[in-house]
Amino acid sequence: MRTFWKRYVALLENDLSAQIFDNVKNLLVCALLFAAGTNTLLGQQPLFIGVFAANVAGWGLIVLSSMLMLLNVSDGIRRLAKLRYHLALQVLLILVYLVVAERVVEIVWGFRAH
Repeated sequence: MRTFWKRYVALLENDLSAQIFDNVKNLLVCALLFAAGTNTLLGQQPLFIGVFAANVAGWGLIVLSSMLMLLNVSDGIRRLAKLRYHLALQVLLILVYLVVAERVVEIVWGFRAH
């Protein structure tokens, strides 16, 4: 138990919490951009420039948020893969990370609908 506690304190001293919060914050920003892009496509509200601009803006936001989310997820997976644990634990952590990331996007996208 003491070894576990020492490892935990060492991780906290290496800014573990800041890295986790930054990753979650980035996921939320990507999810909000994705929701804004889909809302623009589905809403069809008239813009100053016209409907064509709304479609371009909507698809642009979706593409931008997808690329940023892919970059954020790949960075999270890279950081998890650098941990010095058994391969099975790394794979499990990566799968949990992907499920949580996908779930965050679904939740934010669900808020967009209401």
